[in-house]
Amino acid sequence: MRNLILRADAWLQANRPDYYGKLRPGVDDAALDAYQGRFGLALPTEFRELYRWRDGQDLGAEATALVHNHMFMPLCESAAAKQLLDGMIGADFDDPAWWRRGWVPFTLSFAGDHYCVDLEAEGGGRRGRVIDFWHDDPSRNVRAASLADWFRGFVLAMEQGRLELA
Repeated sequence: MRNLILRADAWLQANRPDYYGKLRPGVDDAALDAYQGRFGLALPTEFRELYRWRDGQDLGAEATALVHNHMFMPLCESAAAKQLLDGMIGADFDDPAWWRRGWVPFTLSFAGDHYCVDLEAEGGGRRGRVIDFWHDDPSRNVRAASLADWFRGFVLAMEQGRLELA
């Protein structure tokens, strides 16, 4: 994963300097440990490495997508979204599978959807996979078998000129 992060960093700096300038400095282990403790989850190594590299991007008025209309969420924004969605289980979500406590969002689309790391695989499948969470649609597509696989695909798309931003 470290090599992929270095490649992404170099590519973004060279090819998307405006976006690169809006990436936030990485977080430390204490912040990641606090996230884990807050939600009672063990974050995968790849997630920890990603957030040690960068703590998402600025999500202000001029935010742009990292990939597919999705912005890279700061850890505090991920925690806020997770807390909100976890709190809706059993209250706002009629279907218990609409949101799962084991899902950790790391992107945010301009429409309020997320890519999430599925840490528990409560509904079946493989732990650690990356899924789509659509706020208004029950589809939960698997984007990749793991965060490392998702990030590898992202880096290859950048390097091969196939990166979709919207």
